[in-house]
Parts: sequence; C-alpha cells; structure tokens
Amino acid sequence: MIYKDSDNKMPVVAILQRMLALAGPDKRPLIERELRMMRAGIAAERDAAGLIDGYLKDSTRTAVVHDLRLVSGGGQAAQIDHLLIHRSRRFYLLDTKHFRHGLRITEDGDFLRWNPVTETLEPMASPLDALARQVSVLRDALEAFGLDDAPVDTLVLLAPNARIERPRRFDSARVMKADQFMEKLSASADNAQASTIQGYLNRTRMSDSISDIAQRLIALHRPSTADTMARFGLRPDLRPSLPPPAAAAKAPAPAEGAGGDQVFEADSMRST
Repeated sequence: MIYKDSDNKMPVVAILQRMLALAGPDKRPLIERELRMMRAGIAAERDAAGLIDGYLKDSTRTAVVHDLRLVSGGGQAAQIDHLLIHRSRRFYLLDTKHFRHGLRITEDGDFLRWNPVTETLEPMASPLDALARQVSVLRDALEAFGLDDAPVDTLVLLAPNARIERPRRFDSARVMKADQFMEKLSASADNAQASTIQGYLNRTRMSDSISDIAQRLIALHRPSTADTMARFGLRPDLRPSLPPPAAAAKAPAPAEGAGGDQVFEADSMRST
C-alpha cells in the first residue's frame, strides 16, 4: 500500500529558474548545478517510485512511503527517497540515483561518475555513507515505537538501463538496479523468523500496524523547500507555497498473519 507519494518539487524548480535568469555570473553556476541535481533527482525518484508502486500498490504486508524527510532531536536531517515497512517490522531504506552516463565503484569503495562536459570521471559523495546517516535519524524516530533496533536494510537503486562498473574486492551488493531489487523482493520467500516477528509485535502496541507506523512517520515529515531556498538567500516571503505532502488514504490495518508480499535478506543480494 502506498501511504505517501513524492512531494511536488516543480514550484521550487520554477523559482530557481527565475533566479537563474536574474543571477549574476557568481551565482549562475551554483544555481545551474542545483537545477541539474534537482531534475536528476526528480527523474530518479519518479522512475523508482513507478517500479515500487507497480509491485506494492496493492500489498497488505508492505507499506510504502516516498520522499520522507526526518529531522532528529539533534537537528540532523535525513532525506529518504523511499521507505518500505514490512509487516515483520523490517525496514528497507532505498536511495535512488540517476546516472545517465554510468557509475564506477573503485576497489576502495569510492564512487565516480562520468562528467560529459569535462569528459572525465569525477568523485562523488558515497551514497552508502549517506544511507548510514539516514538510518541513524530513522532509528531516532522509531524509538517512540519501540523499534529503534529493528532491522533496516539499505540499498542504492539505479535506473534499469544504468551502467555500473563494479570492483572485484569491495562489496557493492547494496548498489543495484531498481527492477532487480523489486524482482528479488517479489520472488523471494518470507524468511523472517516467526520468533523475531513476535518479539517486535510484543514490544509495540497491537494498534501499531505497519499502517500506523507509516502514518506516524509521515506526520514527522519536514519538507526541505526552506533549506533549498535559504542556500540562495531567497526571502521567506518570496518562497513558493507548496501543497501538503501527498499522502495516500489510510488503508485498513492488515491482519498480522495475512499473506502478501515477501521479504528477503539484503546481505544475500548480488547484481551484475
């Protein structure tokens, strides 16, 4: 079941485009880079969301939350592209990337992407490191549910047609194409042990179904619009007025023993 769609970011894109038209030479490269990154991110999230929704829109055992931004009590923010919540209280935190010209992962675990302008490979921040920070913030939010130590699998999803150059030694199994992940998720057996599931159920209220958990996390959503605008010095009165988060209607809480979608161990995945 889909509980939240991606936020509408086009008003922010429109504002940045207007800023670009008025910007001086010192600001133009920064705004152009922000626009490129935002458009690529929107495309990657849209494509991945389409695949995820196609597999899980009718699921009674997996809740889907797209585009969730959480802020910890210490002020650390986590922008989560896609969060899957399985009825076993297993969480899948998915980061989507859009690499039109390919991605290389080195033997040391560094990530390089092709820059078509300079025609060179350039380093980028490790999405695996970013996912580790997101897990920390997510666990802070889950503490209120008694689930701060629940299993969280993290993966970096690329477009189905993306080219990935993988190292021999560094384990890059958590970087895979989005369609491969969904096929594995759909086809694999539900291997969560009954004792593990019951242990988490005993620590949460009976009313805390995956629907309740999803809705409570969505209530903590803090859009990043203000942060984006502040980086370019845009006054609050000129910032775009965005619609509220696109949340799906709450579905009936599924019975904990009902059948449905399956879960698999991320550590066992290998892709090419």
